[in-house]
Amino acid sequence: MMFIEKSAEDIIRTRCISTPEDINLKAIAKSLNAEVREIRLKGCEARIIGKNNRAIISVNTESSKGRRRFSIGHELGHWQLHRGLSFKCNKEDIGNPIQSSKHREREADRFAADLLMPRFLFDPLARTYKHPTFKCILELAGRFRTSKLAVAIRLVESNIFPMVLVCHNQTQREWFKRSKDIPERWFPQESLDHESTAFPILYARTEQDYRQHKVDASAWFDRYDADQYTILEQSIPYGEGRVLTILELYEDEMLEEYQKRPKGMDDLSWR
Repeated sequence: MMFIEKSAEDIIRTRCISTPEDINLKAIAKSLNAEVREIRLKGCEARIIGKNNRAIISVNTESSKGRRRFSIGHELGHWQLHRGLSFKCNKEDIGNPIQSSKHREREADRFAADLLMPRFLFDPLARTYKHPTFKCILELAGRFRTSKLAVAIRLVESNIFPMVLVCHNQTQREWFKRSKDIPERWFPQESLDHESTAFPILYARTEQDYRQHKVDASAWFDRYDADQYTILEQSIPYGEGRVLTILELYEDEMLEEYQKRPKGMDDLSWR
């Protein structure tokens, strides 16, 4: 029976890769009996066709380089985890932060993230930054040669910073991800508050600002005690009619597992 390497990080480690620049996806794919072709695709972002122990992966040349690399990693995930099946993946299938019923697509995304940004390389580099900012994300995306959104999600999931990544369109919140240390009670509001720095960026299309801004937590969270705290916000335009925001919760009390009650109620309520 043919041995299949299923752990993306093991694939990186066994090839003695020690820097992000050493991650040659086409060479890795070839070693896994998968040929990568970059061609113009219509109706999909990437696809894989496999037979026996060989596969052909096609990725869309019209996508950005970082996006193409993540797509290759995604299709390799299908090859390693879901061998015997063929996949034709559209934009919504690859790197989609919204949880969906497409379980195999999310598994392939996880494999791609582990392959392109293995923890033993990603986390030490991420820790060299003092704050989770889009400048940090841009620089890490350059090192790992993958999409900025993939890096942003990886940064949240690394739990190095107490952060929330939120995407809004002009009518509602589309999705959000928060690091493990953020208590569940801090749940971003459905609609943008006009006190947020994201509001003018989304509705007035003001120029993006790579600085973090201190704002009242009540601009993002509608809890009764949100006005007692401040957070750091950084927002940038994200595609057509969207804004992407990083919230950094730097006050220790916001990260505690209990919540303070208003006067006259129990002092603490454990979560």
